[in-house]
Parts: sequence; C-alpha cells; structure tokens
Amino acid sequence: MNIPKLQISRKALIGIFAIAVAVTVWILLLTDTPRLAIFWLFGLAFGVVVQRSRFCFVSAISNFVLFRDGRLIKGILGGLFISTIGFAVIMFREIPQPAFGVPSTAYIAPFGWHLVLAGIMFGFGMVLASGCIMGTLYRIGEGAVISLIALLGLVIGMSVLQHNLPWWNAYISQRSVVWLPQHIGWIGALVLTFGIVAILYWLVMRYEIHGAKGKCKLTFPLSSASFSALFKTVFIKGWALVLGGILLGGFNIWLFASVQRPYGLTGEIMRWTQITLDAIRLPAAPLGTVPGS
Repeated sequence: MNIPKLQISRKALIGIFAIAVAVTVWILLLTDTPRLAIFWLFGLAFGVVVQRSRFCFVSAISNFVLFRDGRLIKGILGGLFISTIGFAVIMFREIPQPAFGVPSTAYIAPFGWHLVLAGIMFGFGMVLASGCIMGTLYRIGEGAVISLIALLGLVIGMSVLQHNLPWWNAYISQRSVVWLPQHIGWIGALVLTFGIVAILYWLVMRYEIHGAKGKCKLTFPLSSASFSALFKTVFIKGWALVLGGILLGGFNIWLFASVQRPYGLTGEIMRWTQITLDAIRLPAAPLGTVPGS
C-alpha cells in the first residue's frame, strides 16, 4: 500500500515560519504593551492587503494617464466611500454640532500652496521610484533591490525636511484649516463628498479602456473546493483592487476607533529618519506627535 507523501514547497515553509513569528511577536506585545499589539495586527493586515491587491496611490494616477487603466483609482474611491461613512460617524459622536469646533482627535492639514508644491514633488519622485511609499515597502518585502534605493532617498529627503521643519511649521500653522462640516453641516459635507466620489467614479468608468481582462480577481471556489485552491486564491492570485480599497478603508476606521490613530506611513518614516540622525550624531528637532503615525 503506497501512502502519498505530503510535499510542502520552500515558499510555503517560509510562509508558515513568517506567520509563526508574527503570532509570537503579537503574543509578546500583548503581554507587555497591548497598544503596540493592536498596531502590530493592523500593520500586518495593512501589509497583506496592499501587497495582495498591489495597492498604490501613485500607480493609480500613472496607470490611468498612461494606459487608461482605472482599476486602482476605483479602488481608492471605494476606500474613500467607506472611510467617509466610518469617520463621519466617529467624528459626529465627538462633535454633533460641527459649528462649535473641530474634533480634537482629527488632524486636518492647513490648506495652501505648499500642498500643491508637495504633491507635484511627491508625484514626480514616486513616478521615478515606480511607486508610492506603500508600494516601495511591499516591493522591498518581495526582494526588489531598487526599492531599497527609493527608501534610502526617502530617508535622505526626510533628513533635510526635519532640519527645516521649524520653518515649515511656522509657515503652515498660519494657513487656514478647512473642515467641511463646520461650514456646510454634516449632511452637506456628506452629500458633497459622496457626490465628488460618484462623479470621479463615473469619469473613470467613462474614459478608461473597457473590456480589458485584469488578473486581480478574488473568487472563492464554490464546488468541490480544495484547501489548495482556496490557498492559491488568497495567497497567490491577486485580489480585486476595489476590494483592497474597501478593506483598507474598513481597517482604517476600526484602527481609529480602537486607538485614535489612523493608518500612516510618512510619520513612521520620519521617525525612522529621526533614529538614523541620532545614530550618526546629526540630531534634528524632535518630532513630537506625528499625525498619521
């Protein structure tokens, strides 16, 4: 009688080991620092979603402009739709009457020309780097050496910023802050936001190339489904981009409701930069609380 041998690939073994390490770290953090344990779980969820769905804000724009592929933009709009609902509920519970002020847990960036300048510089740099910050990070995890160079450039740029941060903060703090519910009420802000999201979604649908068969589909087998097929669907095949956006929006709401901190990448990279500057004895001004970290 021949007994079939169970064969496990090297990649599967590495994956099992990585999961075991992640669970071990979570247990250790849960014992000593429960708040960090929450960040660890949500960070893992963020990484899995963006890697599986290939989520990237810069690629969303470049793919649409260059190839008229609007799937990533639709994913972002799906995430914005879900996030708008969730954060409106959270902020409404804190400030039912928005005319009286801005929620203390909200961070609203002052509006000004600096946002336009930053957007242009960031977009240009990320196009050269072939992706945004989140794309750079998950590509490093996949073994892309060029993304390490992009990350090094980010750290160098952040170093320059931190040595000029007091000047920027002095300028930015004088700019006006626009919080829509304070000006047009909760209903007006929601209607306006949903209207803009709907119009953008329609425009993307109108001008993208239709009929292109994408590879990012998340379909679960319904008949005679084996564990192997389910495993490949979740961990090997790409996920739908809209699903990625919705999951990220939902996780962001859950994270903020749990610890009053949203997902963020820039703030944490600034923190890494601070540690690097201290290590090479080029200390910059302390960051304090970095929004989005």
